[in-house]
Amino acid sequence: MKLKVGVIGCGGIATGRHIPAYINNPNTDLVAVYDSSVEKGEKIEEEYGVKAYKNLSEMLMHPGLEAVSVCTPEMTHRDIVIEALKSGKHVLCEKPMALDSKQAEEMLKVAKKTKRILMISYNQRIYEPHWKAKELLKQDIIGKPIAFRSFLSHGGPEIPYMERTGRSDFFDKNGGNGGVLLSVGCHRIDLIPWMFETQITEIMTVLDKKKSNGIPIDNEDTAMLLLKCQNGLSGMLYTSWCVYGCNDRETHIFGTEGVMKLFEDPWSIAVYKKNGEKIFYDLKKWAARGSEGATEIINRFISCVLEKKTPFVTPEEGVQCMKVLDAARRSAKTGTWEKEY
Repeated sequence: MKLKVGVIGCGGIATGRHIPAYINNPNTDLVAVYDSSVEKGEKIEEEYGVKAYKNLSEMLMHPGLEAVSVCTPEMTHRDIVIEALKSGKHVLCEKPMALDSKQAEEMLKVAKKTKRILMISYNQRIYEPHWKAKELLKQDIIGKPIAFRSFLSHGGPEIPYMERTGRSDFFDKNGGNGGVLLSVGCHRIDLIPWMFETQITEIMTVLDKKKSNGIPIDNEDTAMLLLKCQNGLSGMLYTSWCVYGCNDRETHIFGTEGVMKLFEDPWSIAVYKKNGEKIFYDLKKWAARGSEGATEIINRFISCVLEKKTPFVTPEEGVQCMKVLDAARRSAKTGTWEKEY
């Protein structure tokens, strides 16, 4: 018996990852979609033969529907996830979990009350260089980690947004985005505690809220952070929508016995030992699989539902990530170190 699933929000993240993942998974049957844009929903209905709904509540009542992906803008996550949970559905929520930790805690509370699975789609944990780095750190290949620097940046969605909508309000408060720190930096705020098996405790943040011509914008397109962790580890994070011509996703980890560089060469890890030895891990076979690494997070969600397992990314971890992001925003306003709570 296949798991009947639905997708809420039919934008790029849904059409590029969630919908193909459900279609291709032998254990699922994609039966329903909903988008506030009727045209988007009808396009999916025509292409895949699933039922497209014009009303979210009606979609959640689709016969036999058991689980949904929420792929809508972050400003809508809380209300949609809570409605889905209360309707008895298991939920995979796209990152970030919410706009702030207060919203995230509300979602966690409902998940516990309804006893439904709520998983957050932090797919960076799936990427092989990150898995391999976590494994190598446990093997002390570079000794004790001392510090790190991590980057996650690209050219940003502003121009595609303008081309798609004809509007220039992407960075306005009502434009639908939460800024690069919330939309992109959240990936690293989740990844760092997971990879190092520690917690971020303090944070210092600088946000850049102006275009290259100096015109101010409401939501930041560049964020620079200093981080302190429970185990004495410290590091820096740079995330931006102003890196043009390529994606920047390298992470460097500095240990007592050497340095580990992730994505220095596309989809690889290089370890530089202090004795001069270099160890190279070629992980290009994953890169050749395209977006499969990203869609694997959906497969993990399916397994959790079918096998009644703890979510691969728990809502508690999602809340913790939001607490750090809240502290980052406070730091940007105060100009001082802020604790994550």
